[in-house]
Amino acid sequence: MSRPRRNDPCSCGSGKKYKRCCLDSDAAYDRVERLRGQISPADPALIAEVMPILQANIAKHQADERRLRDEFGVHINYVRPTQWKHGKVWAIGHRVYPSRPANETFDEFILHVLAGTFGKSWREEQAAFPESQQHFVFRCFERWTAFKAEHFDAEMYERHGVVSSEPNGWVTYLISLAWDVATLIHASALPDTLLGRLRNAEQFQGARYEIAIAAIFARLDCEIRWLDEDESLHGVAHVEFEAEHRPTGQVFAVEAKSRRRRGVINEPGERDDDSLRGDARGVRRLFANAMKKPPEGVPFFVFIDVNAPLEAAVQSRWQSDAQAWIRRLPAPTVENPDVFNSLFVTNFSPHYDGDDVSQSGTWLEVSPLFVSEPLIADLHTPLRSALNTYGRVPPFSQDGLLEPALG
Repeated sequence: MSRPRRNDPCSCGSGKKYKRCCLDSDAAYDRVERLRGQISPADPALIAEVMPILQANIAKHQADERRLRDEFGVHINYVRPTQWKHGKVWAIGHRVYPSRPANETFDEFILHVLAGTFGKSWREEQAAFPESQQHFVFRCFERWTAFKAEHFDAEMYERHGVVSSEPNGWVTYLISLAWDVATLIHASALPDTLLGRLRNAEQFQGARYEIAIAAIFARLDCEIRWLDEDESLHGVAHVEFEAEHRPTGQVFAVEAKSRRRRGVINEPGERDDDSLRGDARGVRRLFANAMKKPPEGVPFFVFIDVNAPLEAAVQSRWQSDAQAWIRRLPAPTVENPDVFNSLFVTNFSPHYDGDDVSQSGTWLEVSPLFVSEPLIADLHTPLRSALNTYGRVPPFSQDGLLEPALG
């Protein structure tokens, strides 16, 4: 990997010059490599010089792993970029992306992956449509291009090689989708049938929410099995996917449904803000539909997104409405347990923010006391943490480590 020059900013993201930050550490590693095989590992002078540096770097990587788990819901490894010649090489899953720009950020890289996933022919097709008929994701890409031009700071770019700015609703939505798609490519699978639904404006919203929930579980180190790909289940009611938690072997089923709203995302008609205030009946109907196809023999998670604005008044309304109808559900007993282990009602809706800085989503959980298929592993704790941090993309620096936390 190429390294900064002595007076360049250090690639670790500390903000210091390279000579006053990681230069000594890199030089020590170089010395170890030169002496490998020539000096006994038991050489006390070498150990005394190198061990503090090794321990400091190990501690830094461990701190990164903790931050990935706690702040971003990531329990899997991501391949770090490598500087090669005058560019950069990224790798996710079995795919390698060579000759990328040397100063490409992680956000830019996953957006490149997302654009490639939708495909050049799809983008050309969308560009030929009038804006009112274009796919919502294509419009997000157009807004992303405009956002970059509007917030470009030549002085910042000259000094740091990158430009940063708080994303608006369009950009947040796009980057969140890119992060989820890249996660599934890297950690599990993204089948062609699902990609077809993503490209289709009418089917997009349901597929998007399924990808969001599947990516959350994939980042918790779960293998995803998309049941639409199982020919034996064609014509049979089934949940969206099954997930196997690799560390414990726990298998569970997941159903994910998103509330459609007139005039929102790709839905036809004019948006009526009055109809977005809670809508308990529509959300309750989605839950009833999910209960028509419970799996057998495995724990069952249900996710429903209310797809409502993120304003405080609307958030309070939909949460109180959801709690009201949930309380009216029959109480489970030992003799009549519930078939679902947890119901999560979410509101991950940055698309309502538009050109404004995006706000964080919210969620609530209902977990019955008595269930037909208890979990053998505690997945609720990491899952709640992942939901709390949903939409946050790790700020990987130029060398693949996390940028220092603000404050």
